[in-house]
Amino acid sequence: MFRLKFLLLFLVSLAYADFGEVWIKKYAFVAGLDFAISKGDLDGGTNFLVYAFDARALANAHSIALNLGLGFPDYKYVDIEQSGEPTYFRYGIEYQYHFFWPEPFRIGVGLGFAFSSLMFPSTSLTGNGGHAVLSAQYYITKNFAMESAIRPRFLRLNRIATEEKSNVSRLSEPVWQGVGELGFRGMFVF
Repeated sequence: MFRLKFLLLFLVSLAYADFGEVWIKKYAFVAGLDFAISKGDLDGGTNFLVYAFDARALANAHSIALNLGLGFPDYKYVDIEQSGEPTYFRYGIEYQYHFFWPEPFRIGVGLGFAFSSLMFPSTSLTGNGGHAVLSAQYYITKNFAMESAIRPRFLRLNRIATEEKSNVSRLSEPVWQGVGELGFRGMFVF
């Protein structure tokens, strides 16, 4: 289902594309903070910071990003008797279409998909999930921009690994966790 939504968003964005125009290709490194609010099967950890890093390819109004996120929430998971400050790690891909391109102020909409992991002291929960994005970018110069974005993420953590890491098994019922993120990032464009 997520793949179908991603494909539909891509096809809708193509309706706005002018294929006769010259394609301007650029790249960007992006770094910033996401303020995350979490709700779901895991207790605690409702507010935490995520350090976010992206590598983006820009082509006119389109962008594709490979991204990483690292955070330290205070979660408890009673089913496996784990608590404390796990490491939240994610990496994924994201597509955005930016309206008002090539103006300095741009509004972006998109979809993404990420692999996520919560590493407790002796156990790790892993899985994946999709997210939507609504962003606003302002290009201060042609090489530097600021971005603010909202990303609702839906995590489905369905695998568990023990301390030895050789014992990985599927959970009988996945752990669902929603994470809403408000991010502020700086972009270096080249």
